[in-house]
Amino acid sequence: MLKEEILKRLERVRLTRAMKLGYDIEEEIVRKNDKPLYDKGISIILPTYKGEDVIVKCLESLADQTLDPSLFEVIVIINGEKDRSEELINQLIAERNLTNINVVVLEEAGASLARNKGISIASREYCTFLDDDDYFSKNYLEEMYKLAKPDTMVISQIFNVEPDGKVVASNVINRQIMKSVVSKQHAYYKLHTVLTINGCKLIPTLYLQKYRFDETLKSGEDIAFFTELVVKNDLKYELAPLTKQVVYYRTLRANSVSRQGMTFDFNVKQRVQVIAKLNQILAEEELSATKRDFVERKINAQSSFIVKYYEAHPEEYSDIIREISDMKPIYFPYHLINKGLVERLVISYCFPPYNDTAGNVMAKRMRASGKISDVVYNTMDSVRNKNVSLNQMVDDLISTRLPIKSPPSFSNWNSIKKFVDMGMDEIDELVAKNGVHKEVYSRAMWVASHFLAYEFKMKHPETKWIAEFSDPLLYDIEAKKRQVEVTDASYLKKLEESVKKAGAPGSSEDSLFFWCEYLPYVFADELIFTNINQLNYMVDSFPIEEIKPMIREKAVIEPHPTLPERYYHLNEFDYPLISDEHVNIAYFGNFYSKRNLNDMFDGLKAAGADVQDRVLIHVFTSKPDELASQLENDPLEDNIIVNDFVDFYNFLNLCTKFDTLIVNDAVTKDNKDVNPYLPSKLSDYIGSGSDIWAIYEEGSILSQSEHATFLSPLNNTKAAAEVYEKMVHKKFNK
Repeated sequence: MLKEEILKRLERVRLTRAMKLGYDIEEEIVRKNDKPLYDKGISIILPTYKGEDVIVKCLESLADQTLDPSLFEVIVIINGEKDRSEELINQLIAERNLTNINVVVLEEAGASLARNKGISIASREYCTFLDDDDYFSKNYLEEMYKLAKPDTMVISQIFNVEPDGKVVASNVINRQIMKSVVSKQHAYYKLHTVLTINGCKLIPTLYLQKYRFDETLKSGEDIAFFTELVVKNDLKYELAPLTKQVVYYRTLRANSVSRQGMTFDFNVKQRVQVIAKLNQILAEEELSATKRDFVERKINAQSSFIVKYYEAHPEEYSDIIREISDMKPIYFPYHLINKGLVERLVISYCFPPYNDTAGNVMAKRMRASGKISDVVYNTMDSVRNKNVSLNQMVDDLISTRLPIKSPPSFSNWNSIKKFVDMGMDEIDELVAKNGVHKEVYSRAMWVASHFLAYEFKMKHPETKWIAEFSDPLLYDIEAKKRQVEVTDASYLKKLEESVKKAGAPGSSEDSLFFWCEYLPYVFADELIFTNINQLNYMVDSFPIEEIKPMIREKAVIEPHPTLPERYYHLNEFDYPLISDEHVNIAYFGNFYSKRNLNDMFDGLKAAGADVQDRVLIHVFTSKPDELASQLENDPLEDNIIVNDFVDFYNFLNLCTKFDTLIVNDAVTKDNKDVNPYLPSKLSDYIGSGSDIWAIYEEGSILSQSEHATFLSPLNNTKAAAEVYEKMVHKKFNK
């Protein structure tokens, strides 16, 4: 926070300076009276640390420049432990009668610190950076200045100077520069490496002074700095004519980044720190696809150091992954590390980054299993919002993502079949490349997942198929049979023949949801149910008696998983409406005929005034205006704070802030003998550390929850009132 404040103050100083000189807006380069904000020419920023062996040659290359010395200043920043550098510089100044060299001495060592000092005192229109062991061609400043414009970054060639003094023009970066002459691509692509190194560029000072090198980075600070500069400003880019031989000579050193010895600190820790800075840029909401791709390519390049270290030290995989995941990246190419470690194919029709409960539960399943997986999912842009931060739940466990671009649908057979066909094509390519997966895991409410898993199992019977049912499929919450047809008669015939071949009874059913249950029952090796009531209900209601023993034999009860504690603090959500003088109760979710807020509201009305005065109910719902309107002039209006939905990580963090979290059963007793549903949010509440109030239907799994601090039956106002009294007593010892 302190560093951010300092940067803000520097920005204000810069703007004040501009306004004093008569600027209307910060981007204007000329005052109304034509006096520039900066003096004409170039500021050369030259940091040096113990550079007594190289600094004279560097400065001589500047003294020999063909540009008029009055058009450039040299800012030499001596930093850290003293040597003879200052003495040698002053000696050269006297010998050559140099009047444009400004020497600054900093006691603390640090290239970023020194560059930041140089940036802050630069007084010319344009800046360029020069390392103390590098040098310019004699025409460098003159030719670069000829091309200088207030909105343009000018780029020169860069030649390597080997330790033996040999000059090498053909190097990776310079080849990129030369190829860019004929390329029609954006500079983000054709000059992607050049743009983010310190050397060989001339930059408008006005843009440069917006930013600072991160002084906490031990390496890669240039990548972070220039990525931010070029992404946050729509600069133009111009290349100095190749025929002019405008060259930055870069001396290669034994301790240069490209020649660093392999260590966990350099290859992993330091790279992760740079990647974290780049991820901060990705967090910008209005980043174009081109700019986002540019930043991600920078992250990929940094990640290559990590991959090399992992390949040499595979036994340190857990430490490497922990180091990466602790920075909570929006983007990291985990697939570069995870290839070759894949154990499972996950098929989840809806999956992060799409914001959907089913997708989040699947991601939590993956987190709980810890198995590296390839993931097949559908693109859901037309029906679900995208939240890339959701990927943080599971990205480190994914090798390959296979997004299928089929029309999203819960129950349209043609759309589902497209997903299945397109999904199998993608999976076939993956299997041909990497081999068959040991396991395939599919999860439904979205029925397409099980159909694709079935096709995979038919093709690869040696693979273990684990099929999960989040809820009953064949019958809805009102016990009505879902009537959706599989409209392809030939496909139905294929399904019937396959179950018969497996020794199960055939069926003339054309119901999509029937087959979505029946195929896993027959062909899956393991069936996951979230609770015993769900298992019993689905078995009892399934129309084929002969298959029921097989279902129970394969069945495994696995409640919804709970994320580790750190996920509850990925975002620290600022919610100022929690009162220390009240019991703060939160309800997250929508309300409808089968699941409503009546118990909460009626119970509080039935409680005594002394209890009411101590209770605040915070409701987070997708229709806050509707609820707020209903509460107008209600006796409880002042006790209820209505909020809009929050995204997943803010929800998790909020769960940790309230005294009590409310979870309620859906009403099923009018339609079902047993309540087969277990609210998935209970699993999220469990990890929060807050108390839980379960409002349950008799005989439900929720009614038996060992995690509930308070329990009250549905539609029991008196019991709800007693719960409020217990909450107040617990907090205030009344």
